[in-house]
Amino acid sequence: MKVKSFYYGIFYTVLASIFWGIPQPLFFNEIKFIPVIEVAFHRGFWSFIFLLILITLSGKIKDFYTIFISNKKILFLSITAFLITINWTAFILAVSVNRLQDASMGYYITPLISIMLGYFFLNEKINKFKLISILMMFGSLTFLFISLNTLPFLAILIGITWSVYGLLRKQINVSSEVGLLYESGLISFITVPYLIYLNIKGTGFFIDQTSYISIFLILSGAITIFPLFFFNLGLKFIPLGLAGIIFFLAPSLHFITSIFIFNETLSIPKLISFIIIWAAVIIFIVDIFREEKINGSSTQLLN
Repeated sequence: MKVKSFYYGIFYTVLASIFWGIPQPLFFNEIKFIPVIEVAFHRGFWSFIFLLILITLSGKIKDFYTIFISNKKILFLSITAFLITINWTAFILAVSVNRLQDASMGYYITPLISIMLGYFFLNEKINKFKLISILMMFGSLTFLFISLNTLPFLAILIGITWSVYGLLRKQINVSSEVGLLYESGLISFITVPYLIYLNIKGTGFFIDQTSYISIFLILSGAITIFPLFFFNLGLKFIPLGLAGIIFFLAPSLHFITSIFIFNETLSIPKLISFIIIWAAVIIFIVDIFREEKINGSSTQLLN
């Protein structure tokens, strides 16, 4: 039974990662003519609606109420609400301006940034393999800056916001979906008046345009919640480290989509930079497997 559950976990996390990697950018590419901020605000609002329905039906609404008895949870989730909004906006912008490769790079470097944050803020140790990975990441970004005289700001913004988001969410005991309900609810409280204003003014796309656009904006919430649901479901059956490795499918598929579907140009400097980052990620993955093997051996000895 455990083996069967393990394969279920792999299936769910692979499904989520594939969905993040191809359908999600294709979806936002279909509505890239809509201002990025408006799409991001709709994404937050409809994510809140879908999550509220899902959490209510699953009987977890009481977990949501417990957030409000902890000032620490309120503070941290309020900060992560803005971080996730910036991250979502940056991703939508990357798709809109044909820079999906930058989004791919951003999610590749996320775990390496997370390692540094863990070292500085959580006193986590960095072994030589992780240090090499981090130095290679910095080397890649430095090479891009020297070669193109510019930094991939979208990649850095996506990587930093997602990493800090993960760091803060680790500090509080709140499930992913319940925390996201608070985050999307807070952002909706701030942004819905702006969306209403746009439609009153006649410049919004939700009501004054075709029903096709309205449906897409509503589904921006569903396309956000769907992979999150299955990824969290997969985490119940497989180790977090393995799930993190499977997640690398998402930026890999972003990269493939950018080349073969969106026809983005891959410059030589950017290709070299990606190769360096891929090598850093491989070292990172090998190190995770090495640590899992050591921990597994130690557990057997103790037993």
